[in-house]
Amino acid sequence: MGSFNWTFVVIELVIVFLLTTGFADTVVAHIIHAFKKRAGGHIIPSANSLQYVREQRAIADFSFLGKDELKSRLQARASPNERLVKAFGIENSFTTFDKVIHNKFLKKSRHAMQDMNSEKLIGFFNVARIALQRTLFHLNRPMGSQSLAELTRSFVFMATLHRFFGLDPSGVNIDDALQATDSINRLWMESKTPQPDLHEHRERLEAALKRLLPSHFPCEPEYHPLNTIIPAYETMWRVVLLTFISAGFRNTDRESIISFQQFVASAPLCFHGNWGSDNDQHAIILNFAKEGLRLYPPTRRIRRAVPNPLDGTHDFRAADIEACHRDPSIWGPDAAQYRPSRFRTQRHPGEAHAPYTADMKRAYMPFSVGKHRCPAADKFGERAIMVLVVVLARALGTSQSGSRIRLGDRALERDLTLPLPSGRLDMEGWTLEIGTFYLIG
Repeated sequence: MGSFNWTFVVIELVIVFLLTTGFADTVVAHIIHAFKKRAGGHIIPSANSLQYVREQRAIADFSFLGKDELKSRLQARASPNERLVKAFGIENSFTTFDKVIHNKFLKKSRHAMQDMNSEKLIGFFNVARIALQRTLFHLNRPMGSQSLAELTRSFVFMATLHRFFGLDPSGVNIDDALQATDSINRLWMESKTPQPDLHEHRERLEAALKRLLPSHFPCEPEYHPLNTIIPAYETMWRVVLLTFISAGFRNTDRESIISFQQFVASAPLCFHGNWGSDNDQHAIILNFAKEGLRLYPPTRRIRRAVPNPLDGTHDFRAADIEACHRDPSIWGPDAAQYRPSRFRTQRHPGEAHAPYTADMKRAYMPFSVGKHRCPAADKFGERAIMVLVVVLARALGTSQSGSRIRLGDRALERDLTLPLPSGRLDMEGWTLEIGTFYLIG
């Protein structure tokens, strides 16, 4: 009788262990990393991953419909957003079938977001700083219990109103800003429930907005301030908060940690200079925003409606942006980790390739793609995010200045490589303890 082959038994036990403990994904990631090393530091994505990205891009840019008329694209985008019409009464490019309303909205948005040069960025920084200081003073919380979601919503909201409506945050009643942002948050969550209770929150929101922007009322639905506020503010504040926590408290890349501390200490001078040139400092600043948008895209899944000619209903397709942004085959074994240097486009000495590849560029679509790409994608979005993140870091500090984040989850607080949960309810309990040597912004 032949000798017993223990090799196969050991292999089987290892496979069972990997599958039952969740280490399989880690092993796959390291295999990918090995291939990356063999390719001279260049990541080689799998064919399946690249095909998946192509499919998701086709949904996001409407090409999967097989037709390119504006009317078809508006219908495909508006139908999945019907709940926003019910919740907020908005009528803009995201919710309308009307070409005229769509074009007016785009023109107005592009005008408000143009010329985001260094002078405008520094002005925006000062406005946001005033908004944050006034919110902190109004809330009057002990240093160890700053409610991050409430604080971020309020000051980002006021900065948004300044940019799009010319509102001066120094004269705002902070209670009105808190009431408006709380009502928007509650309406958003209610709109996703089977039987939403919207009336009370909608009334509170309308009352606050009329006090904040009295010259804009009364108005037709097409001209309601919420048409601008919802896409501009609502998608912004969550990315700002998640990027601030990631850059200031969960960044394990030493090169990026040093850069971020330098930006915070030198603000607003770090925003000075010609942003149209190949300025290394500006590129590095924007990489922090890009990485925040990669891990936490404003819309995780972009939904499109496909009309069913048989019964007049719609089927829905969704482009999974988050999945494209976190695929380790494309972004590397640390794809779930916050590391801004992955967006570097210049080679360092000894590198065969820069970290940011053409495949990453195609997989990266936080502002969607194609003809309906968000107007904020060109300049405004990433620059505004970093201004607001730096304002938060100057006022509240970072882990390097002794401040501490409390997430209510020990595993998250221990393991800085884990991505943050991005649900609204998850963020509500997050608090910050300001360090002794924090910078007052």
